Amino acid sequence: MGIIIGNTILLACIGTFFLRIAGRKSISQMTIPQIMILLATGTVLGSEVSGKGMANTIGVLGTFILILILIEWMTLRSKRIEAILNGESVPVIQEGKLEMANLRKLRISVDDLEKRLRMAGISHIEDVKSGTIENNGELGYELFPDAKPITKRDMELMLKTYLPQPPREAPSLFSEVQKEPHRGEGPQQLQ
Repeated sequence: MGIIIGNTILLACIGTFFLRIAGRKSISQMTIPQIMILLATGTVLGSEVSGKGMANTIGVLGTFILILILIEWMTLRSKRIEAILNGESVPVIQEGKLEMANLRKLRISVDDLEKRLRMAGISHIEDVKSGTIENNGELGYELFPDAKPITKRDMELMLKTYLPQPPREAPSLFSEVQKEPHRGEGPQQLQ
């Protein structure tokens, strides 16, 4: 019994180490090869617990991780291989209109797309200039200019244009700290 517990702890540590080498991504960010390797890794770890042999299990796990690293290296080197293995972004909204054929191809209902838009803070499909389902299943989008939220830069430009500010003459609280110690009234030890 002690050997099984020891092997299980060892495999948990080795599995964690191998998955750490494989990289950090949440399940929603994983590509199909990454999910396949993750599932296979879990299966291999489970088979060791049932007694398939420690050395073989570690070798298989290492091989899976090497395959994953090779796949990721190949996808970095070739757009075509990346498209084959990971897939490509699929447009689902163009100029505020749904691309129904692509939604059907992805097997995504309009309700599911609307849920994703609501979660992104978008109230109207017509506000979306282009929307895609990325290869990891996430929604990517670009809003029309009039639907984009105002940025700090936009606000500062608008304020400068319509409400010119008089120059500030009073020193800020920070200027006295930066220049010299405060010499005001009160006990010396508090200055």
